Amino acid sequence: MGSGLRMETEGTSISALAPRPRVTGVAVGVFDGVHLGHRAILGRILEQDGPEGAAALTFEPHPLAVVAPEKAPPRLTTAAQRERLIRVAGIPEVLTVRFDTALRQLSAEEFLAELKRIFPGLKRVAIGPNWRFGRGRSGDAATLNAYGAGHGFSTETIEAVHFQEKPISSTRVREAIAARNFAEAAEMLGREYLIEGIVAAGDGRGAGIGFPTANFGGIGQLLPPPGVYACRAELAGRMLRAVANYGSKPTFGPDGHPVLEVHLLDFSERIYGAALAVGAFRFLRDERKFESIDALKAQITADVAAARAVG
Repeated sequence: MGSGLRMETEGTSISALAPRPRVTGVAVGVFDGVHLGHRAILGRILEQDGPEGAAALTFEPHPLAVVAPEKAPPRLTTAAQRERLIRVAGIPEVLTVRFDTALRQLSAEEFLAELKRIFPGLKRVAIGPNWRFGRGRSGDAATLNAYGAGHGFSTETIEAVHFQEKPISSTRVREAIAARNFAEAAEMLGREYLIEGIVAAGDGRGAGIGFPTANFGGIGQLLPPPGVYACRAELAGRMLRAVANYGSKPTFGPDGHPVLEVHLLDFSERIYGAALAVGAFRFLRDERKFESIDALKAQITADVAAARAVG
């Protein structure tokens, strides 16, 4: 899965970004998920400007988390994961701008002036069909075209990539994951959906019944619906088969907040504090309350066998 986990980035204030005079083409957008539509935008810049002249400009957090927090969507990628995926797509220079009140208050023209300052050699900007920028979302492709005409760059609006006769979007990917349609999500992402986190100390109940689990902490991404899943885990470059449970462990009583636990098959090391990535989800069953611990152990044994059969 190639997670290469590292610490989360909070982004850099746009006014603090140093000029990149070598950059001639920049792809601009939120790029949550780095799905095939996003990769078409990135690919256009890479095609026109080559690795030596290409860059991507993205934002952290999602603008809606600042503008209208109640409307902010659950994210598909962490900032670090998004940067890594953009680089894997071939863009070596990725700038993550902190979306804060100061950035929000910039007019469209003030934002473009910053863009030109950061990329003085800019020749082209690539955006998606619905991208907006500037105070009150007042800027669009026409604004970019008009400004660029007087400042030496052109604007390319890249049309949406379609899947099943509909445009691919981060919203559609979220909907597929929420419906447990991981194959459809993977088709739109061009990869398996991958959740990254840090292994945290749990209550030890899994180990107590013979199935130790890695408890995920610090997850900032969209989780699948509660249930039990076969999956793949990546730990320090090792690929492991696993069974994941997302839920509130009803057999042990009401714990309230649901948690994601992962039982790594054929693995017994202590990994508290380690970075772990989990993906390639395959739904096995709904979470449910068992009448006894023995019944739960029998079901987990069956879940492990099912996960092995998935391959």
